[in-house]
Amino acid sequence: MGLFRLLFMEKKCLVHSAFGNEPYFKAANQLSEHGISYDVVRKSNYSVFGGGQEGAMPFARTTSEISNTQYDFYVKKEDEHRAEQALRH
Repeated sequence: MGLFRLLFMEKKCLVHSAFGNEPYFKAANQLSEHGISYDVVRKSNYSVFGGGQEGAMPFARTTSEISNTQYDFYVKKEDEHRAEQALRH
């Protein structure tokens, strides 16, 4: 993590982690609907299967079964309580 991001994130707090695209959009919509500004840090990890061959993917019905991308939602510390309430609905 770069120095700028480290200093920036000290003023924010993590309120939610979503795994996959659908949970990401749900959380983003809930925060937006309640007028809460947020920042997202995305961490992508793709599972590799197939006898150690890099890039080999298992057969899956949807991309959400392959992708386990993590989205961490950060808000200002003064918005933490409001954000947690918004994400519960």
